[in-house]
Amino acid sequence: MNIKKVRDLTLVDLGQGKTLVIACDSCGGIGMKAGDVLKVPPFIISKYTTRVAVLEVLCTGAEVVCLTNTICNEMNPTGKEIIQGIEEELKEAGIGKVVLTGSTEENFSTMATGLGITAVGLSATQELKVNNVKGEALLVVIGQPKVGQEVLDSKREDVVDYSLIKQLLQAEEVYEIIPVGSKGILHEMQVLAQNNQLKLSINDNIKVDIIRSGGPSTAVIVAVSNNYFSKMDVVASMELIGKVSPLK
Repeated sequence: MNIKKVRDLTLVDLGQGKTLVIACDSCGGIGMKAGDVLKVPPFIISKYTTRVAVLEVLCTGAEVVCLTNTICNEMNPTGKEIIQGIEEELKEAGIGKVVLTGSTEENFSTMATGLGITAVGLSATQELKVNNVKGEALLVVIGQPKVGQEVLDSKREDVVDYSLIKQLLQAEEVYEIIPVGSKGILHEMQVLAQNNQLKLSINDNIKVDIIRSGGPSTAVIVAVSNNYFSKMDVVASMELIGKVSPLK
C-alpha cells in the first residue's frame, strides 16, 4: 500500500486504480462559550470547518464517502448545533449518502468551543487533479481570501461555490484546483509550482491580496490551459495571477 502526503492531503493508493483522499480542518476559540474569542453560533463554525475539509477532497476529483467530527464540547446543545451545521454544508455541497461519525466531550465542562473535521474521499480513477500540471498553465484565483468576521460579512460572489468547483472538475484543461488555506495564495502558488517541478511567474499589479490567510477556503487557485482561460466565463472575484512553465 502506497501512502503519500501532498499539500494538506493524504493519498492512500488502494490498488486497482482506487485512491483514498483524506483531508482535515480544525476550529478553536470560535463559538458562543465564555472563552471563545469570536462569538459565532456553533452551526456556522461547523459549516465552514466542514467546508475546508470537504473542498480539499472534492477539488481532487474524489467523492466524499465519510466525515468524522471530533467535538470538544458537550452534545447538548453545542454538539447538536455543530452536527446540524455539518449536515447543512454537506447538503449545499450536493453530497448525499455519507457516513458521519464522531465524538463529544461528556466528562468535563468546557469554556471554549473546539471542533475537528476529517473528510475521507474515494476516487475510482487514477486521474486525480493532484500534481497534474504537465507543462505551461495559467493560474487563476476565484474568490477572495477572508478570515474571521470578514467571512460572515462576505458578499456571496466573494466566496467560491460548490457548483463552480464541480463545473471546473469536468474540464480536462483544468489541471488542478487548490483551496487557499491559512498560509495564503502566494504560498499555495509556490507549492503548486514546486510539486509539479515548474517555474512560477507572478503577474504584476495583482489586485487580490496574495499574502493574507484564506480562512475557510473562500478562494481557490485554478491551473488551466491558455485555451480554457480564453473561454472562461468572467465571474466576480476572478483574477489571473500568474503562470507556471517548464524549468528549462
